[in-house]
Amino acid sequence: MRLTILAAGALLPLAACNQGPSTEDSARRTGDIRLDNASMEEVAKQSVAAETKAPVQPGLWETSEQLVALDTGAMPEPIASKMKQEVGKPPRTERGCRKPEELKPFDVSKLGPMAAGCRFPKYRFVGGKMDAVMECDTPMGKAHATFSGTQTPTGFDLTMTQRQTAPGQTKETSMTVRITGKRLGECKA
Repeated sequence: MRLTILAAGALLPLAACNQGPSTEDSARRTGDIRLDNASMEEVAKQSVAAETKAPVQPGLWETSEQLVALDTGAMPEPIASKMKQEVGKPPRTERGCRKPEELKPFDVSKLGPMAAGCRFPKYRFVGGKMDAVMECDTPMGKAHATFSGTQTPTGFDLTMTQRQTAPGQTKETSMTVRITGKRLGECKA
């Protein structure tokens, strides 16, 4: 009997770690999203629900975007050479008053029709940390993207890597982009 109680007690932490998929209701209550093989629509609904737990604070923000890495693959040369010039440059940074809806580094609700052929084999947003994989069938070929980073009400740091092979091509094109933002304070009236 005592061995059974000890064994059951040892399994409780494991059960808590192995939580199943989230729902809109659980996302609203916890702010966490755990989905596998999910549609864009499902991720968008749960993202909206999760925002109510820890909404992004409006105010004066500094945001930046940087092209970290690029493999042009079969990209046409004029476009490839222009993009190669951007790799490793200091981030493009902007400051300004922002509303919460302007501060989503990865907003699936704004992908619209171009996301019709996309699914998330994995989408995790737990404790302010994102870890997601998105796969899409597009007219430009199959695309695979990974997203990782953090988001709080006063800041975010997200890295996205996308790989794609155009129809009829054998060379893969890939790029890695980093997007960051931090709240600096209230906006001046």
